[in-house]
Amino acid sequence: MKAKLTSKERLTRLFSGQDIDRIPIWLLAPYHRLGCYADIYNIPCYKPIVEYIDKYCDTFDRRSFDKGFCYNANPEIKRERVVEYQDGNRIERDIIRYRDISFEKQLSTGRDGTRIKPILEDPDELDKILSIPYVPLKPELDKFFEEEQELGDRGLMMLDLGDPLLPLYHLTSAENFSLWTVIAYDKLLAFMDQLYERVYNYYKYFLDRNAGDVFFIVGAEFAGPPLVSPSKFQEMSVRYVKGIVDLIREYGKKSIVHYHGNLYKILDGMKEINPDGLHTIEAPPIGDCTILQAREKLGQDMVLIGNIQYDDLTRCTKEEIYEMVRNAIEEGKSGRFILSPTAGPYEASIGERTVQNYLAFIEAGIKYGQL
Repeated sequence: MKAKLTSKERLTRLFSGQDIDRIPIWLLAPYHRLGCYADIYNIPCYKPIVEYIDKYCDTFDRRSFDKGFCYNANPEIKRERVVEYQDGNRIERDIIRYRDISFEKQLSTGRDGTRIKPILEDPDELDKILSIPYVPLKPELDKFFEEEQELGDRGLMMLDLGDPLLPLYHLTSAENFSLWTVIAYDKLLAFMDQLYERVYNYYKYFLDRNAGDVFFIVGAEFAGPPLVSPSKFQEMSVRYVKGIVDLIREYGKKSIVHYHGNLYKILDGMKEINPDGLHTIEAPPIGDCTILQAREKLGQDMVLIGNIQYDDLTRCTKEEIYEMVRNAIEEGKSGRFILSPTAGPYEASIGERTVQNYLAFIEAGIKYGQL
């Protein structure tokens, strides 16, 4: 029997291609509080899961920092939130101003239902954003290094810094974004070319300070089907994310590209990016790519991460979860692999079925993941 490794040792050795004792199990939940996930360490219904995480699971302590407005820290950019009530509707207005330039997002809820006005409704307004003088982001890192000490051997520190596509996608609606890739494609690329310099500087700031072990890169999924033609993935994602991944590798750090949805038709692009890991490989009917299909294209050295759907954890039986985990690990063992759900835990409260399914997920991962 192989000696039991700490989570930090197991993950480090996995990414370095060394032997490990078992397949890592990652529930996505960070060790420290992060806004996009439930505060599971302080919510009673999660207590049995937390106990299992501390005893059996592997952790990437995912941390985020303020990205400014499109990676711009210009101190003259001001943000304001105004809440109004009109005719039975609650209207939230998020306003961004720089001198005489302003942008506004509105969220209206109430009698007329939910309506959202995005920050931008015309691609020509992208030029206004680029006209704001650029000041590099330089966040304070003392707390990050304190959290690194607190994490200890429980896992690796993970930085979530985004890519040039991430802010562009969130400036407008999904419908507008998809349309703009057809009618304003060159303008989108020109905008991302400018943002790439900012993003590159942002990564380098952290890397120069030896902050983070693994970088979780989010944004590539917005350049794939069905929103965007697969033929555009190279120009809208690969040429930027590959530069980021190569920079991370120069510093001896590791990268994981996050990608939900239909992956199969852009596997060639993902191979060119060549991250150290890919999360999450969603099989049909949710996605269009199995772990084995991804492995065949991407090779044995890339760490594939997945791929039990979060919805299955909320509705399936324990026996079904065991079988799903067994199948995922059987496919994952064809190369380097981390067992993980596709999302969560993000709900403030979960039922007993979900709790028991999480425990079954971990138990099955231990049972079938021995190497």
